[in-house]
Amino acid sequence: SLAPIGCAGRVTSYAETSDGRYLITLTGVCRFELDEELSAGTPYRQVRAAYDRFETDLVTPQDGGDAAERRRFAKALKRYLNHRDLDVDLETATSAPLEALVNSLAMGLPFDVSEKQALLEAAGLQERYQVLTALLEIDALEDGDDEPHSMQ
Repeated sequence: SLAPIGCAGRVTSYAETSDGRYLITLTGVCRFELDEELSAGTPYRQVRAAYDRFETDLVTPQDGGDAAERRRFAKALKRYLNHRDLDVDLETATSAPLEALVNSLAMGLPFDVSEKQALLEAAGLQERYQVLTALLEIDALEDGDDEPHSMQ
C-alpha cells in the first residue's frame, strides 16, 4: 500500500549500469498528501497529489536550533555513527545549515521505512529535527547507553 504522505522530486543525476538498469538521484521538492491512486497502464504507480498542506516546503525556512539542541543532536549523531560504524565528517556535518543537515541525514542514514516515513511526515524543519534527534538517541539506547540527553 502507498503511504498517505509522499514527496515529489526532480531528477538531479542518473547513470546507467552495465546491466541496463538506471541509478537515479532525486532531490525532494515538496511533500504531498495522497489524494487518490490513478489507473495507469505504466510500469510505475501514479497518484493525484494534494500539495496544499505542505506549501511551506517551497519556502526556505530560517535556520533554527539553539546551541543546547545542536550539542544534543551532535552527541546523538556521533553515537549513532559509531554504533553503525559509519564514517562522516562530524565537524562539517554539525556546522552545516540546519535544513541541509537534517534533510541530508534523514535521506542518507540507514533508517527503516517507517522511520523515514516519520521524518517525511514531520510538519516542518523543527519537527523533523526533533524526530531525527529522537531516532538517533533511540539507537544509542539500543546500544546500551541510558543517557542520551546528557550533554558533556
